[in-house]
Amino acid sequence: MKEVNFSVKITAQDYWRFLLQHSYRGLQLIADCVITVGAAVFFVWSLWNGDMLKMGLAALLMLLFTVIYPLQLYRKARKQVKNPVFLEPIQYVLNDEGVTMSQKDVKESFLWSDIFEIRETKHLILVYTGSVYACIWPKSALTACEPEVRMWFNEKLEDGKYGKPAENAAEKVAEIANASALSEEEKEER
Repeated sequence: MKEVNFSVKITAQDYWRFLLQHSYRGLQLIADCVITVGAAVFFVWSLWNGDMLKMGLAALLMLLFTVIYPLQLYRKARKQVKNPVFLEPIQYVLNDEGVTMSQKDVKESFLWSDIFEIRETKHLILVYTGSVYACIWPKSALTACEPEVRMWFNEKLEDGKYGKPAENAAEKVAEIANASALSEEEKEER
């Protein structure tokens, strides 16, 4: 396949979407939902009893995860994109070796095997090279080459890293279970 070239300039909205997606996942999302629902129940209970102080505290707690925290993240994103790294577009090249990023005189590359995971949202493709480190690719910047980018992902990434479950995941789990069972039997024999 031929290499794919594209340029990305991260806006405050792109970075905010990344921060939201990164912040509201997994256990954090569940905890935030439980606290917000609990605060809503407490708000209704306080309203029913006419306790204005508790009602105000419950309203503040409800707004904390649904309005206040996202606004703080947006403020953080606006501040972050003023950093010189975000002011210039980043050039990306996808080829057989991996992904190369360049900006002005700086060039950095990583292999396809270095990709930890690809996450996709409505507006972004996030290429994680670690649990918290990601290249942020707005889909609006990929309009012309998005099909080619997806072809590279499908061809070069292992199963389970990009939208396709590991075909042999059940076999791997069985192998691990058998290996641990064998090691238990070996321990008993000794």
